[in-house]
Parts: sequence; structure tokens; C-alpha cells
Amino acid sequence: MIYKGTKTNEISFPLGGLGTGCIGLAGNGRLIDWEIFNRPNKSGVNGFSHFAIKAEREGKVLDSRVLHGDLHPPYTGELGMPRSTGFGFGPIRRYLTGMPHFIGTVFRGEFPMAQLTFEDNKFPGQVQMTAFNPFIPLNDKDSGIPAAF
Repeated sequence: MIYKGTKTNEISFPLGGLGTGCIGLAGNGRLIDWEIFNRPNKSGVNGFSHFAIKAEREGKVLDSRVLHGDLHPPYTGELGMPRSTGFGFGPIRRYLTGMPHFIGTVFRGEFPMAQLTFEDNKFPGQVQMTAFNPFIPLNDKDSGIPAAF
């Protein structure tokens, strides 16, 4: 399935195998739902954790960004979050919405693989992330190695 625009808002692709905990890869590239160390944590974003990219030519940095797409509305808060980090105060800081990021994303999910294409005509290159969930039924040894590359 291919998702674009606001349709990516509800995506949390699980990265994590048996006994490894789980981190969700959101449809816009954020790392969400950090459920590790035997601790449930839906909506948790683990501080300022993120992937980033920079483009260089001959040792000069042309551009650098966090690997996120735009944050879609509503911008004023989320249920379950403390009041001072949302409602009336804008998006929570840990979303890194003020950092340079990509205009949009295209999410293609076919379990156990997910592919995110980051879109922005101003970035000097094409950016794509592939994530892998290693869950293999009845194979606990190989089911514990999450990856994103």
C-alpha cells in the first residue's frame, strides 16, 4: 500500500523483533512509540531521537535536514500529552518541527518491509529509507534484529 499526505498521519510501522521491544516508524519518518526496556510507551518519542542527512560537494555542506516530512494538522496538541506541551502551545518540541525537514513523504508498507521516500525539490538529491521488521513466525533467533537503512 502507498500512502501520501495526511494519510501518513496514522502510520506506526513496528521496528523490533521478539524480545527486542519496539519502535514505530511514523509515516512522516519520525521515530515514535518507543516501547523498550519492558515499558509501554505509546506516543513516546524518546527525546530528540531522529535520523538526519546532509548533502556535500567537494567538502562543502549544501544542505542538511532531519529525515521527517511536514507535520500535518492539528498543530495544537495531542490527547494524552501534558497541557504545556501541546494545546495552545503548538507542537511538542521533541517533534523537531522547527528543524529543516522535507516537504513531504511517500510511505510504502508491505510487511515486513517499509519504504519512505522523502520529497523536496530544494534538496540536492533523492532520499529514501527502507526499514525492516525481522519477525519470522516460529523463528525466535532470527526475529530479534530490527533495521532501518
